Amino acid sequence: MKATTTKFLLTILIVTGSISAFGQKGVEDGSKFGKGEDSIKCVRNLSLYAEYYRQKSYDDALPYWRIVFHECPKAYFNLYIHGNNMYKLLAEKADNEEQKFAYLDTMMLIYDQRIKYFGQEGKVFGRKGIDWLKMRKSTIKDIKIGYDYINRSIDMQKNKSENAALAIFMTASVTLFKAGELTQDNIIQNYATASQIADYKISVKPENADCQRLKENLDQIFSQSGAATCEALIKLFQPKYDQNPKDKELLIKIISFLAGTNCKDSDLYFNATTSFHKIAPSAKSAYFLAEMNVDRANYEKASVLYKQAIELETDLKEKARYYMKLGDLTYHKLGSNSLARTFARKAAELDPESGHPYLLIGAIYADSEPCGNDDIAKKALYWIAVDQFVKAKQVDNELAEIANKSIVAYSQHFPDTETVFFHGLKEGDRYTVGCWINETTTIRTR
Repeated sequence: MKATTTKFLLTILIVTGSISAFGQKGVEDGSKFGKGEDSIKCVRNLSLYAEYYRQKSYDDALPYWRIVFHECPKAYFNLYIHGNNMYKLLAEKADNEEQKFAYLDTMMLIYDQRIKYFGQEGKVFGRKGIDWLKMRKSTIKDIKIGYDYINRSIDMQKNKSENAALAIFMTASVTLFKAGELTQDNIIQNYATASQIADYKISVKPENADCQRLKENLDQIFSQSGAATCEALIKLFQPKYDQNPKDKELLIKIISFLAGTNCKDSDLYFNATTSFHKIAPSAKSAYFLAEMNVDRANYEKASVLYKQAIELETDLKEKARYYMKLGDLTYHKLGSNSLARTFARKAAELDPESGHPYLLIGAIYADSEPCGNDDIAKKALYWIAVDQFVKAKQVDNELAEIANKSIVAYSQHFPDTETVFFHGLKEGDRYTVGCWINETTTIRTR
C-alpha cells in the first residue's frame, strides 16, 4: 500500500513539475490537479492527506483532504472512499445525534460529488442508502429517504446490486408497508425484484454462502411482512400470466411465490405449473403435475403424467416411486387391478429393497374378483394376498408392523378345515389361482 501511494504521488509530481506560476484550481478548469500554483497546492495537500490516512491519523488527514475535495475533486478516485471512511468513523463516535447527522450529511455530499466526477451512479446510490439507513432510521421520513436511494440503485444496478443493499431494501420496504407508505403490491414487487436478483447471484456462484444467506434473509423478511397473501399474489401475477403464459422466467417466479405462501391449491399455480412443464419438461415437474391432477380428480391426465415422470427419470429408486404412484392410482381410481399389479411389479424390479410394491399387490389380490364360483376360489384370494404381505416384510423389515396387521386381518378369512376337506383338498397342498392373477400358493386354514 505504501509503495503504491508513493509511486502515485511521484507520478503526480513529475506531471506537475514544470507548470507555470499562474494558478487555476481543478474544480474551475475541470482538470485533475488544476494549473500553476494551484496544481502544486493540490498535489501537496493530496500527498499530506494520503500519508496521514495511510498512518490512520485521520484527524491530521482531514484538513488536507477537505482542500483536495473542494479544490481538485478529480485528482484521486480513492479521495471519496477515504473521505466516507473517515466521516463514518466520526459519526460512529459522535456525542449526540445532531453531530452524527451532520457527519452523515457530509457523507451524502461526498457520495454526490463522487457521482459527479467519477460516475457509478447506481452503485453509489446503493452505498448512500445503506449508510443512511444504518445511521438514520428513527422516523418514517428518514427511512423513506434511504429507501428511495436504494430503490434507485437497484433499478440501475439490477443483478449487480450489492447483497447489503438488497437486504436493507427489503427491511425498509416492510417498515414502510406497515406504516402505510407502501402498498401490498409494492412490497410484493420489491420482494420479487430482490429475490430474482438473489436467484441470479446463486446461479452464477452456487457455492457462495453469502448469496445463499441473502436469499434466506429475503424470504424470511417477506414471509413476516404480512403482505404475502394468496389473494395479493394472485392479483399481482394473474394478469402477467394471462399476457405471457409462455414466459419461462415469469412462470418460475409465479410457481416459487405461490408455493412459498401455501397457494398451491390455486388455479394460477396449477396453470403456471402446467405451462412450465410444457416448456421445460422434467421428471420432477411431471410428477408434481401428476399429483396436482390427482387432487383435482383428473385421474386419466395424472396417469399420463406419471408415465412421463417415469420415462424422464434416471434415478432407479425415484422411478420405482413413480411406478408405485401410478400403480396406486390405477388400482384405486382407474379400476384396473391387473395393470396396477404390473406397475407395482415394475417398482419392485427397480427397487428390490422396498416392500411397498408387495403391500399394494396384496391389497389388489384381496380386493379382486375370484377366479371361480366355489368357496375355495373366493378364499384363495386371501392366501395369495397374505403371501404378498409376508414378502413385503421379508424384503423390508421397516414394514413388518404394517405387514403383520394385514396378515392377521386377512388370515381370518382363510377357509376352515371342513371346507378345505369338502373340496378334496388339505392344508399344505399347492393351489393355483388362475385367470389374470396366475399365482400358486399354499392352502392354509384359519
